[in-house]
Amino acid sequence: MPNASVPNVFDRMQRKLTLQYSGVLIVFLTLFVIIVYALLYLLIWNDQRARLTKLADSEIRILQAWANQDSNPNRLPPREIEDKFSISADQSFYYLIAESGNVQLGDETQSELRAQVMALIGQGHFHGKSMEKVTLQTFDDPNARDTAVGGSANFLVVDRDLQWQGKRIGKLYVGKEVTFQHNLFRYLLAVLVGLALAFFALALWLSHYMSRKAIVPVAHAYQRQREFVADASHELRTPLSVLTTSMEALELEDRDPFERKVLDGMKAEARAMTKLTGELLQLARSDSGDDRLAFARFDATAAALGVVEKLRPMAQAKSLVVELDTPSELVIDWDREKMTQLLVLLLENAIKYTPEGGRVVVRLAVVPEKGGRVLTIEVQDNGIGIAAEALPRIFDRFYRQDKARSRQSGGHGLGLAIAKQIVELGRGTIRVNSEEGAGSTFQVRIPLQA
Repeated sequence: MPNASVPNVFDRMQRKLTLQYSGVLIVFLTLFVIIVYALLYLLIWNDQRARLTKLADSEIRILQAWANQDSNPNRLPPREIEDKFSISADQSFYYLIAESGNVQLGDETQSELRAQVMALIGQGHFHGKSMEKVTLQTFDDPNARDTAVGGSANFLVVDRDLQWQGKRIGKLYVGKEVTFQHNLFRYLLAVLVGLALAFFALALWLSHYMSRKAIVPVAHAYQRQREFVADASHELRTPLSVLTTSMEALELEDRDPFERKVLDGMKAEARAMTKLTGELLQLARSDSGDDRLAFARFDATAAALGVVEKLRPMAQAKSLVVELDTPSELVIDWDREKMTQLLVLLLENAIKYTPEGGRVVVRLAVVPEKGGRVLTIEVQDNGIGIAAEALPRIFDRFYRQDKARSRQSGGHGLGLAIAKQIVELGRGTIRVNSEEGAGSTFQVRIPLQA
């Protein structure tokens, strides 16, 4: 089963770039739609309002000129004044209503409008407002109201005061149907939203294409780096083995204390370099997908005992107590070598960061879960712990919380990264609970084959 962690990194990077690119494009498209709609809305409605205002002002001037010359404010406008008013495309109705409430002058495109307008005036509409939009009932065929299909229509209405000698003697109400404009904006909004959705889809595709093109050189650079690390690690193993063997041969001869001390230091550095090259080679294999599990049936308790015995000298050098809490026999079907390496990495890490006289506990168990079985591994110590800000990065490669302390203890920041890759290779999870100064607990859960 290939390791998918590296492809996942590039997939996440590509998705992030896609979201960033598409996010910018979508923001601009949304702003464009909003601005276009708002501009058209303002232009068209302002034009309709200006037309109606101009018409009302023109008609009130005609009425005001007549009223200023007439000595009787209650007299109906003469026929020559009425002839100057007409229903047009910019006017659906007009009514001159005296203070007494009588209609002195008026006409409409459909007679049923008058009663509705009068009802709205009686309810206090239009007064004190520059312009108001209302909905009135109309008929497709005004001459056959009993059978004609009716519907709601939108009107803009404006009023003007008619005065005589400084007193208001009436009000002029002028209305204009704007149903077409009202519906136009509904259709325009639907069209713009549809176009926006289409462009959104195009933006997503374009962003995906751009992000894929952008990730290609990064992927190629990573591939070259991975091949270099794998080749270099592989080539270094042979000369390091020769050096180690040569130094062991030199140790067989009698040496003075200074020479022996130098040889011991050289051997320690050679072992550290050998370990580092091995870790780098394993990471390279894992990244390339060449690392796989070799399933076999074995006793996990016996494997854990072997790890504890192997690392006991390291623990005894710091006077640490290492306890193993596991059933007397724990037979599982998994990769024995990988589980042993995982235990070594976790136990080494616990011993390394636990002060002298401390305690480390290793627990193994198999628990049922969702019709299957899960291997649980827990390594608990009472060491220095991990700072809260370091927890999210503790499994990153080459990450060391305290570089000075890690350098002294010989760490390279790869052990936990390899442990995580082993766990993920088995489709498991690894997490850590830690408090600075109070120790850490690493918990592993690996699903087992039925």
